[in-house]
Amino acid sequence: MYHALGYGTMMYLQAIMTLEPREVETAVTALKQAIRVCVKLRKSTKFGRPNYDKYTDEEVHAELCYAESLLLRSILTFLQDENLISFIKGAMRIKQCYKSYQECYKILERRRFQDERMKMHFESGVRMGIGAFNLMISMLPPRILRLLEFVGFTGDKASGLADLEVSSNLHNGLRAPLASIILMSYHAYISQVLGNGDGNINFASSILKPCLEQFPKGALFLLFAARIQEVNGQLDEALGLYEQSIDSQSSWRHLHHLCYWQMMWCSAFKCEWLFAMKYAEVLSRESSWSKSTYLYLKGIFMLMSEDQSAAMTEHVVAIFTKVPELKVRVAGKSLPIEKFAIRRVQRFFAQGNRLTLPALEVIYIWNGFAIIYKSAPLAEPILQLIEAKVAEVSGDGQSKTQADDLGLCLLLKAMCLVCRRDSAGAEACLRELVSMEKRLVEDKHLVPYAVAEMGFLALRDGKPREAQSHLEAAL
Repeated sequence: MYHALGYGTMMYLQAIMTLEPREVETAVTALKQAIRVCVKLRKSTKFGRPNYDKYTDEEVHAELCYAESLLLRSILTFLQDENLISFIKGAMRIKQCYKSYQECYKILERRRFQDERMKMHFESGVRMGIGAFNLMISMLPPRILRLLEFVGFTGDKASGLADLEVSSNLHNGLRAPLASIILMSYHAYISQVLGNGDGNINFASSILKPCLEQFPKGALFLLFAARIQEVNGQLDEALGLYEQSIDSQSSWRHLHHLCYWQMMWCSAFKCEWLFAMKYAEVLSRESSWSKSTYLYLKGIFMLMSEDQSAAMTEHVVAIFTKVPELKVRVAGKSLPIEKFAIRRVQRFFAQGNRLTLPALEVIYIWNGFAIIYKSAPLAEPILQLIEAKVAEVSGDGQSKTQADDLGLCLLLKAMCLVCRRDSAGAEACLRELVSMEKRLVEDKHLVPYAVAEMGFLALRDGKPREAQSHLEAAL
């Protein structure tokens, strides 16, 4: 049973990392087999209230493995096909899986386990599953969250994090490392990129410590160690740990791609554009996740480099020409970052092969200034680039998008001043941008961005009411 689940999980991870139809089909086949094995071993209780004390250890764990296999299978359903029927099937499987996890929770509370070690393994899995469900659902938009709660799902973030922490602290539990990975993913990645503001890096470090002691050469744990250093603004240390993660294994090339992705951003934060371009180029060759995004990033890093020769521009033109052709759809939807990249490529050609600080714009979009804020000296070379561009844009009265370009510069300058702890200067830039609203031609989104940043600035300065006013106005 656990062999089938383990194999299915490995195939699932490979499918998620590649999104290639062949890999997805292989994972689906493996998980179907795991589900069949679990169904044979599950306790059948068609009528009456079940007596959990009569369940064998094998039947108890079969219920848990069934829930996990069904969850992974349902997620792959969304990737396998893009039609409405697949979405309905996936939703029904998730509902069935959630019921199975709830059944496991009842077993954990009511069954008298004879073997404490067996109970520990079971509890680590139940709390990991219930916790992950709560955390995942709690991060959905409020409208969707209310609908899901109406049909029986719960989305309590605090409860989800608490269950995951309990599972993680069962250090010898079978699924404790997986719970730790979910917690670290939330605190070090999701909360940082999405900008929820509630990620706890110190807590992530404390979770990581026992994992690294147990698996000192674990590629995934080295990846998280690097990410934590990166979020703390220690970019050189992060780059070294990403290299260690890459060197620790060669079987899963897709994990290397995660490292290259983060090394690309570390280089960009340091304004080492050619190094960032090198990592983007590797990703564009080897990773099939979003070649359109990788090529756009490669092109904009080249645009930011000191070499602005005709040959370099010609190379960028050739790269940008391919960006719209390589866009993909995941679960029937286009990727927002690819939509953005395609719009910017169109603007590049419309403006005579020119973009304004495109790499800094993408750093802002990916919430990269939150990392730069942790190490203020990183903001100095960026600020110099922005001020030089402001002078250039201000003298370009012929450009139709002069106000848009200047507005972007003001937004980026404000973020740099925030990193320098110059709140007054940052607010002045943001207010100037808001005053330009009627002059903006294409980038109308810059104004709500600026208003939101004023809210975050007020919140950082201990002015909650002013922050609330700005954030509500930005919606």
